[in-house]
Amino acid sequence: MNNEIIKDAATVEEAKALIAAEFGVEEDRIVFEVLQEAGKKMFGLFGSAEAKVKGVLKGSAAEAAKAYLVEVLTGMGASDFTCEVKEDEKGCTLTLDGENLGFIIGRRGDTLDALQYLTSLYVNKGGEDYIRVTLDTENYRAKREEALRRLANRMANRAIKTGRKVVMEPMNPYERRILHSALQQNDAVTTHSEGEEPNRHVVITLKQQN
Repeated sequence: MNNEIIKDAATVEEAKALIAAEFGVEEDRIVFEVLQEAGKKMFGLFGSAEAKVKGVLKGSAAEAAKAYLVEVLTGMGASDFTCEVKEDEKGCTLTLDGENLGFIIGRRGDTLDALQYLTSLYVNKGGEDYIRVTLDTENYRAKREEALRRLANRMANRAIKTGRKVVMEPMNPYERRILHSALQQNDAVTTHSEGEEPNRHVVITLKQQN
């Protein structure tokens, strides 16, 4: 079966419905792209121009994520790598393995996070239910989490020793959650976040100061 259909209709919604009917699936199984909005014809012609919509049929979310990611990485020059997919009730985890994949991690995981974000956008485009996508390679996520937990405890000890709050460097929401979680059960300190993205950061303070 062709996994791509283009339809013209009076409205975008009607075109989407026609595509879904031809595929024989619900609309959330399809990634839609509006090629042309409905509107008046140009150059003084009578009538209205129809909407033109392209629909691409998804496989499972994990299959769509893997196909998209492999295409992007190949375009970045990566080769001789594998992509293992694991699905759960909330989404999927894509684990890359191969030689010379370190470049996709980037500084403090910035490139890996960007690829994960783009893959998530692709998979969730046109869908109603959010599908979580996690991307990992060289066991980076686990290593980074462990390093952040050690850092959190080290900075907490500094706050206790000096009696002053400790302001951490800016981190993304995922890394800040790890810091908060690492110190959640600490009897001496508490944590909160301050600032605006992308400069939002964790602050560690003594509980007695609050």
